[in-house]
Amino acid sequence: MVEVTIDGQKTEVEKGTTALEAARALGIEVPTLCYHEGLPPDGNCRLCQVDVTELGRSKLVISCMYPIKRSVEINTNTPAVREARAFVLKLLLTRSPHSPVLQQLAEEYGVEPLDERFAPGGEPDLCIRCGRCVRACADLGNCLGFVGRGWEKEVNTPFREPTADCRGCAACAEVCPTGAIRVVEDEEAGTRTIWGRTFDLVACEVCGDLFATREQIEAVEPGYEMKGLRLLCPRCRRIAEAREVGAGVGSREEKKKE
Repeated sequence: MVEVTIDGQKTEVEKGTTALEAARALGIEVPTLCYHEGLPPDGNCRLCQVDVTELGRSKLVISCMYPIKRSVEINTNTPAVREARAFVLKLLLTRSPHSPVLQQLAEEYGVEPLDERFAPGGEPDLCIRCGRCVRACADLGNCLGFVGRGWEKEVNTPFREPTADCRGCAACAEVCPTGAIRVVEDEEAGTRTIWGRTFDLVACEVCGDLFATREQIEAVEPGYEMKGLRLLCPRCRRIAEAREVGAGVGSREEKKKE
């Protein structure tokens, strides 16, 4: 364990715990955009900067990427920290002025977009290029990536065309902090449209809710139709598993009585 002081509060954390994790464990909120608990940290939005004093030297670090290896002092709300975050927000807001999450943060930090001369060309969009969707897709389909550089950088499929690698799982949209990824679900037709492709949705055999695409299920359980597996939504699957556990416990109790 390593002793750490965060905004005057002393605590102990396991060696390797990130500064962001340590702060949140104490209930100290640090703003993030590209960070997501279920994804590998990337540190590309630079919004979670904090001040770390280590071995007598102070520096600004990206808290989601900074592992605590020795006793340090961390401050999450100094003038230097707020100034660094405000600069990041100013750049992001210039690119995506209509993003609600950026507008909220900009109000908190008193930030206005840069002069129009510095704004990128074209129509502003909600995407803040945080990379969450790209990382979420990496293990599931690997069909999303960054295209272009600088102000022209965007998230898209290869060659900006519908890709056969997409399974329609919509994990990218699920982790997007701004709602930039458009997903259209038609319950009557039983379809989901995303990234230029339309997928058929499968209904849960218990509750009847549409919960996944056929391609998504096939990726998790190849040959599921031939195997005759029951198709259950996450909620009904949890209920079924709980009943199985309960039945197993009941069976063991009955044997003990015998």
